[in-house]
Amino acid sequence: MYQPRSWSPERAGSAFSRRGFLGAAAAIGAAAGLSACTGGGQSSEQAGGAAGGATGSIAWWDQYRPLTKLFEDDIFAGYMKDHQGVKITRREMEGPDLGQALQLAKRSNQLPDVTSTAGLDAAAAALVDEQWFQPIGDLVDVEGSPVGDYLYDGVHRFDGKLYSFPVFTGRVHACIPWSNTAQLKKAGVDPDESPATWDDFRAVARTCTKKTADDVYGVLLPGKDPTYFDSVVGALAQTAGAPGGIDWSTGNYVYDSQQYGDAIEYLLSLQADKVVHPSSPSMGPRDARARWAAGQGVIYPWGSWIIGGLMVEEPQSIERGIGVWHIPTQETTRHFIHGSPSGGTFWVTSSSKHAKLAADVMLQLSSVDVQKKLAATMDAPPVLLDLVSESEAHPTYKKSVEYLQSDVRIGPDPTVGTPGVAEVLATMRDIHPNVGEITQAAMTGSERNYRAKLRTFNQKMTAERERAIKQVQKSGTDVSEDAWAFGNWDPTRDYTPDSYQSK
Repeated sequence: MYQPRSWSPERAGSAFSRRGFLGAAAAIGAAAGLSACTGGGQSSEQAGGAAGGATGSIAWWDQYRPLTKLFEDDIFAGYMKDHQGVKITRREMEGPDLGQALQLAKRSNQLPDVTSTAGLDAAAAALVDEQWFQPIGDLVDVEGSPVGDYLYDGVHRFDGKLYSFPVFTGRVHACIPWSNTAQLKKAGVDPDESPATWDDFRAVARTCTKKTADDVYGVLLPGKDPTYFDSVVGALAQTAGAPGGIDWSTGNYVYDSQQYGDAIEYLLSLQADKVVHPSSPSMGPRDARARWAAGQGVIYPWGSWIIGGLMVEEPQSIERGIGVWHIPTQETTRHFIHGSPSGGTFWVTSSSKHAKLAADVMLQLSSVDVQKKLAATMDAPPVLLDLVSESEAHPTYKKSVEYLQSDVRIGPDPTVGTPGVAEVLATMRDIHPNVGEITQAAMTGSERNYRAKLRTFNQKMTAERERAIKQVQKSGTDVSEDAWAFGNWDPTRDYTPDSYQSK
């Protein structure tokens, strides 16, 4: 399952759980077995003469469960059919388990050939600097591919070398209101008319709770995972006019802004109305999706990837009827949500003995045909967003992408053009409680003074960035707070690769 990875200095910890360790160890064992079966990781040249000149075995790890059919039955099977000497073996894991498996694999020199970075909890530049990955720019022609216009220095290129490319768009957010259209109709609510404001949405939630069954609630807000609240509060705050956690025009953190406090207050108002499912605090996002699919909730704010997961695990809910709305705004004035340039999705690891072959398999994801098929899986939208309308995706998914194109703008990324920013981010320590944890505590009633907590968090984030900047400056890195300020930023427009030239 895809999770949005917009730029953020607040990185969750990566402590090993027993379950995660066992899952990771199993993955390592599988990788070791694969190496044994395929000759110990020979290069294409070493393995020798198969059809098409390409031979060897590629181990591929990722967390994209809804993309299983696309990867295994389409891309990989098609590639192996055209290259008879190639074998591609994929392993799909939950994001946290994948991160732990990768850490163990690196220590034991058993990394796969290609991997996503879910669960590694580090900036791409830091991983490149630590020699997790190897460049692919000289191995395959990414620059000339359909995604060539979406490549950024400091995001995909490091020290002039290209390591990865975006597969998904950065034009996303995780607070899209998805609805059970059958229950909306039962409550007398028009599934096609988006509630314009927070108050309108609140009124709809009350109506749905009142006019459906006794055990059905207007809204599901999975509170077990604070990262969900972090995403939702950030999106709501931006609809109220906040620039995001950072004001890109100044580079200052603004988690203590009026809008962030208002967003938490709004979630509390939904809970006070008793329209939020009472089991929400014990639900993770996937749990909430299952509850929604079972009809226990009418509206579930989450990302575009919900339909892909439903198609895999609860297809009956799609057949029953699923609707989508614009994210509501605090007032009638519509403010934009700001995404980040989409980072590299997959990477060829530094230990791969057949990197050219691995990079060529990766490059298949940049083609128009695959991007269109990617849209049809209805996970996160593809980087070639205009292809969604031409795809075989569900009409509701297509509508959600239209709303994303309308509601989201691509904001600046300080790592672009300032390599030292990545070093600062890698040096910064986590600050707790963060926005998601503060919201979680407020929703459970254990924290009433959440605005004061937001101020404290903002102060600590500012101080921590200052400390990290000073630390990396001592080692000769050229970076300052100015790297986070973009004087030419217009919150109503995308910040393009060309925009960085006149920062």
